[in-house]
Amino acid sequence: MRVFIGVTLLVTAALIRYVGVPFACRLPADFASSQRLTGEYQVLDPKTFDLGAPTAVGAVRDTDVERSDGSTAVIRSTTVLQLPTGSVTSEYHYAVDRTDFSQRLTPAGTKVQDQLGGMVISRPVGSGTDSFKVYNPALDKTQRMTFTGAGEVKGRKTYGFSGTTSGVIADAELVAPYQAAIAEMAKTGDGTTIPKLLLEMIASDLPARYSAGLNAVLPDLPDEVPIRFTMDDTTSMALDQQLGAPITLAAAQTTILNILVDFKLIPVLPLSKVALHSTDESAMEAVHFMADNGRKLTVFGTVVPIALAAVAASVLIATIGGMAVRRRRRQSSATIAVGAADHSQDGPRHPESEHLELVR
Repeated sequence: MRVFIGVTLLVTAALIRYVGVPFACRLPADFASSQRLTGEYQVLDPKTFDLGAPTAVGAVRDTDVERSDGSTAVIRSTTVLQLPTGSVTSEYHYAVDRTDFSQRLTPAGTKVQDQLGGMVISRPVGSGTDSFKVYNPALDKTQRMTFTGAGEVKGRKTYGFSGTTSGVIADAELVAPYQAAIAEMAKTGDGTTIPKLLLEMIASDLPARYSAGLNAVLPDLPDEVPIRFTMDDTTSMALDQQLGAPITLAAAQTTILNILVDFKLIPVLPLSKVALHSTDESAMEAVHFMADNGRKLTVFGTVVPIALAAVAASVLIATIGGMAVRRRRRQSSATIAVGAADHSQDGPRHPESEHLELVR
C-alpha cells in the first residue's frame, strides 16, 4: 500500500509539473489588459519640408479575449493614439494558442489577422533569450527581435529585445489620411498619385537626403507619378524573465512618402514620426501582475511538485526499508528453525559413545 501511495505521489508531482502548469498558464477566457504609453509626435513642416518640432502625445493599447474555443483564444488588440489633432484608432484580431500564445487556425465564423507566425501578445513561459519574431500589423509583416541584454524593471528581472523593419504600409485605414492630405495638396486625384509638376516645385526645397534621389529621376517621370507610403519601425521591449510577457514597450515609427519608379521606391518626404514608450505607472502595474502570477507559478510548478516528490521518496524509502527488515527477520527465523530441526533428528549423544570414538 505504501509503495502505491509513493508511486501515486510521484505521478501526481509529474502531472502537476508537466500537465498542470501549462494548464494553469493558459490565457483566461476573461483576460483583459491595458498598457499606457507616452512620447512625442512630429509632422511635416510645409515651410522646411522636413519634420517639425515634437509635441507630446499618448496612446493606450487594450488587449482582451473576445472569444475562447478550447485551447484557442481570439484576442482583440486596440490602440488609440491621442494626437493634438484628434485620436487615431487601430484594431486588430488574432487567433492564438491559450498556452504558448502561438498562432492558431481561425475558429469557424471568426475573421482574424494572419499574424504570419509572429508574436502578438506574449512569449511562452520560460522562453529565454532566443531571438523571435513579432507581427507588425501596419506593415503586415514580421520583424525579428534579438536579445540585447538582461536587465531589471522596478525590481523584476527582464530580458531586453530590439528589432527594426521597414516596408509599405498595408493597413488602408492608416494610409487613408495621408492620401487625403496628398490629394488636398495636389488639388487633384485621390492621393494614390502625385503630379510631376508638384514634385518639380518642391524638389529644390527638400532636405538633401531626399532631393538627390528625386532629382535623379525627375526628368523621366510621367505627369502622374504613383506613390506609396512606407514606415520605418524600431521596436524594443523588456520581457519578464520568468513569464515571457512584456513589462515595457518602446517604438519609433517614421512614415515617408515615396514615388514608385520602375518598381523601385524613392523616398521624397518624411510625413510624420511617433516615438512612444510605456509609462512608469503602466510598467509598475505590469510588474505587480508578473510578480503575482510568478509566485503562483512557482508554487504550482516548483514548490508543490518538489514537496510531493519528497514525500513520495520518503514513503518509498520507508516502505523498501521496512520490506528489507522483514525479509531479514524471516531469514533469521528460518535459520533458527532449520538448526533446531537438525538437532532433534540426531538425538542426544551419550558421553561414553564419545569416549569410545576417541579411543578408536
